[in-house]
Amino acid sequence: MVVVTPVRNEAWILSRFLSVTSHFADHIIIADQESTDESISICQRFPKVTLIHNKSNEYDEAARQALLIQTARELVPEHKIILALDADEVLAANALDTPGWKQMFEARPGTILCFEKPELYLTTSRCIRYERPWPIGYVDDGVEHRPTKIHSIRIPTPQSSPKLHVADVKVLHYGLVRDGAQNSKQRMYCVIEHVLRASPFWRRRLAYRSGMDWSTLGRLESSRPDWFEGWERLGIDMHTIPPQVYHWQDYEVLRYFAKYGTRRFWVDDIWNFDWEKCRTYARSINVAGMPDARITSPPGIIKPPLALLDMCLIALRAIYRALKRKLVPLSGVRDH
Repeated sequence: MVVVTPVRNEAWILSRFLSVTSHFADHIIIADQESTDESISICQRFPKVTLIHNKSNEYDEAARQALLIQTARELVPEHKIILALDADEVLAANALDTPGWKQMFEARPGTILCFEKPELYLTTSRCIRYERPWPIGYVDDGVEHRPTKIHSIRIPTPQSSPKLHVADVKVLHYGLVRDGAQNSKQRMYCVIEHVLRASPFWRRRLAYRSGMDWSTLGRLESSRPDWFEGWERLGIDMHTIPPQVYHWQDYEVLRYFAKYGTRRFWVDDIWNFDWEKCRTYARSINVAGMPDARITSPPGIIKPPLALLDMCLIALRAIYRALKRKLVPLSGVRDH
């Protein structure tokens, strides 16, 4: 098995990720994109890691996925499973003992492997469970991968390929144990979609609205102890979450401000954050590409109509979801 992972300033969790992944992967390919924390030195401590450099100076999922998959195929040209994990996605400790783990190694080339990703929520003791499994593994047959620049599926997904839901293997997602970091990601995605013209502004306001209650998107329940215990017996810390005030996604948004100005982003829901304080701090530690000018919030006159729009969008989506739940049983289609 070859695990492929993009990294940019992931020192907060990278040691945990690599300690766990080294127990089941034959090779771990890390594509580092100009990390300024300890990410590179952490990678160098793990013998199974092949460290490559993503030289892109912008956010581009297509380029980094193509780089990772190409490297995996060059490193292991024969039969293999490619498992595409982010650094904050850690295999549950009970996975290796499940029938599903064995089943996926018996799948034929070209099979897309799908896994549930319980979302650890604010603490590792709670999680959000979603119905939909995620396609993050591929029994490689050399088919071309056709990624997109943002929100791209990480592995090849030909329409003709069979899908195997490995239901008893869980991948623990640590994204929401740091709500501040998740908010930073949301703001960055909003800005990138704006620049790429990937979505209209009203859709961005709905998808990336501030104050989102993530726990409403799935079933909130207690995490299972056996997701952690096996790794803990091996001395791997599965629970400590180091605090952090600002994140690399905040600095990335500031770079977009420096390039395009702030006025372009006034209609986006990213202004519940003190960008000027963040800019001042970033410049004090010599983060490259920060705006020279002071950042001011959008004028107050545009806030009431945007707030009204948000209320309407949220209400319309609630009505849509209610109608969809009523229609699904009639059509026999399952809502994912």
